Amino acid sequence: MIKIEDFLKAYDTKKAKELEHKDPQFLALKNCRKNIKNKNENLFLYLVIQCAIVSYQIAWNGESRWTEFWEKTQKDWNILLNIWNNNESNTERRFTFLKSSKNNKRIYNIKKSRIEKLNKLLLTEKEFLKYENNLEKLNEILAKIMWTKNYSKTIVFSIKMFGYAYTIISWKEIQYPMNINIPVDSRIKKIYKLNTGKEADESQIRKFFADLSQKYNISPLDLDTILRLDYRKTIK
Repeated sequence: MIKIEDFLKAYDTKKAKELEHKDPQFLALKNCRKNIKNKNENLFLYLVIQCAIVSYQIAWNGESRWTEFWEKTQKDWNILLNIWNNNESNTERRFTFLKSSKNNKRIYNIKKSRIEKLNKLLLTEKEFLKYENNLEKLNEILAKIMWTKNYSKTIVFSIKMFGYAYTIISWKEIQYPMNINIPVDSRIKKIYKLNTGKEADESQIRKFFADLSQKYNISPLDLDTILRLDYRKTIK
């Protein structure tokens, strides 16, 4: 295994962005967007957040989840567009899909509650394009409406996926802030332990990767991409 600091010497933000474009999650979003007619940018961004906010306790891998979700979204796009335009809730529709999902139906009642909380955001906000240069604000809004911390795994993961979706819509690389944390999951914990030789709580793990981000001038969310898509190949 290569030590993470040695590995990061070959990376910068530009290379991280190039890697993101090869992420199967990015490609699933891109393919769906390409095949949707009657495009609505704000709905697309919102559905990305909605999927990300319940992306935990999944079966198989993240790529399979996004592919399954977007195949369904693409098929039902006109229905979802009507729901959006009529200011209706898609909670029950998303719940039905969760229950029949191959990849994300675990604890679906809890996930339904999260979808309900997020959908309350639509009472006051339906313009998501404006958060391109204010991801910190979007991070705060999501954490508040979900009753959780702004560094919670699904919250910061949602910001990352929002960035993917915005890049696909605009053809502009979104810049992730340095103060939005890396999503800490089992793979990140494993990388931390392999590189430090010790266990730690999540706050220590977040600080470790935040320090690396500052040292190499790569945002934590871009660093996450490097670790998941490239660095993990060095781990036996």
